[in-house]
Amino acid sequence: MQKNIKKLFPAAAASLAALTSLAQASVDSAQMRNLENRVSSLEQRKGANGMINPPGRPQVRDGVDLFLYGEMLLWNAHQNGMPVAVVNRGSASNLAHSKTRTIHSDWNFGFRVGMGYNTPHDGWDLSLSWLRLNNRGSKTIRSHSDKFVFPSRIPPNDPIAAFSFCRRAHTHWSVHLNQLDFDLGREFFVSKWLTLRPHFGLRTDWVHQKWNSDYNNFSSTSLPNKVKDEYLDNWWGLGVESGLDTQWGLGYGWSLFGNFAGAILYGFHDIDYKTNVRPPQVSTTGSGKLVNLDSSNRVSHPILDMMIGVRYDHMFCNDRFHLGLEIGWEHHVYFSQNQFPVFVDDTSPGIYVVNQGDLTYQGWTVGARFDF
Repeated sequence: MQKNIKKLFPAAAASLAALTSLAQASVDSAQMRNLENRVSSLEQRKGANGMINPPGRPQVRDGVDLFLYGEMLLWNAHQNGMPVAVVNRGSASNLAHSKTRTIHSDWNFGFRVGMGYNTPHDGWDLSLSWLRLNNRGSKTIRSHSDKFVFPSRIPPNDPIAAFSFCRRAHTHWSVHLNQLDFDLGREFFVSKWLTLRPHFGLRTDWVHQKWNSDYNNFSSTSLPNKVKDEYLDNWWGLGVESGLDTQWGLGYGWSLFGNFAGAILYGFHDIDYKTNVRPPQVSTTGSGKLVNLDSSNRVSHPILDMMIGVRYDHMFCNDRFHLGLEIGWEHHVYFSQNQFPVFVDDTSPGIYVVNQGDLTYQGWTVGARFDF
């Protein structure tokens, strides 16, 4: 009996191996058929130029494959972490009915211009753009018999008594942005009415901020008549950017578009901070200078870009040229851009905080593109 069982083992093992081989062959055959079906499906989707995803960019006839574009920007800027003063109603000895007052930025015009080249390789395109925008904002607050203004930007070691208020607070903020983007992308059709353009490249930007605050005519005659704070921050960064542009066709040349991009820039902050009082106090060694701080640091900042809008495209002169017009709303966030120092301790002058908030831009963009 045992001898018969032993004889069955080799036969059973051989049968199992054969079944395994057949099963594996069946799986491989199924995978091969699935791959062939996918390739066949992709082949059926090829455009006239033989590409699986035909390019969606404007195709001009007998051109040099260059394009130019320009945009007019009407944006305003905001940056959190920039309080001017706390205003209390009814009393100069508490904050029972108080509000924080911050800077209100103006709407300002800027521009973005660029040029690009439609390469002959697989429908790729290269582009270089320059964005420039100068924004300004200001705020003025005055005290009266039922309104008391407490300064927010005076350091703790300033010779200002507790709950002293000023008759007038004025602040002015300016921010200048210059940005260059060098981009490689490919726009292609994923359906009859939808195109996508993934892209990546390099970005560099310069952000120069200046913030001045003046607090005048304090409530006690023994206090300084004027305290002035001056901040200056020069930032430069370089890094990578990537994103996805989408265009949703409506017909007759009209379309909706939505673009998204992100970047991470490694750069350098150079910050100067000064506080002066008038007339000079004993604590300022007779010069009126209370703070004169230089600060510099290297850090990486992320940036987020988003835009939606409406576009119209038109080919003319027997498709020799293309003209595109668009209008849209843009929103940009420069994270942790506010690095102005704030002193928080009146007994340890070495204690201060930075990273007070994000710089944001938002507004309308009107642009045109010409391909030839």
